[in-house]
Parts: sequence; structure tokens; C-alpha cells
Amino acid sequence: MNKVNPIVIVALVLVVGFLAFKIMSFLGCYVRIEDVDQCWKLTAW
Repeated sequence: MNKVNPIVIVALVLVVGFLAFKIMSFLGCYVRIEDVDQCWKLTAW
């Protein structure tokens, strides 16, 4: 098994965590407001 640079692992975890947070924020907004366009504007960067 090849050794993977720990910095690459940390960066990957941060990016995946950020995307997961955005997706969960969007879904939570959609459940409450039920308006895709408004939730997209609120949760999009």
C-alpha cells in the first residue's frame, strides 16, 4: 500500500466535511421552507 501524505488526507476530510455541511444545510432549509430557489440562495456560496 502506498503511503499517502497526511496533508492530503486532512485537506480531503475538510473539503468533504464542508460539502456535507452545505448539503445538510440545504436539506434542512428545504424541509422547513420548501422553496428550492430560496434555499439555494441561502446555502450556496
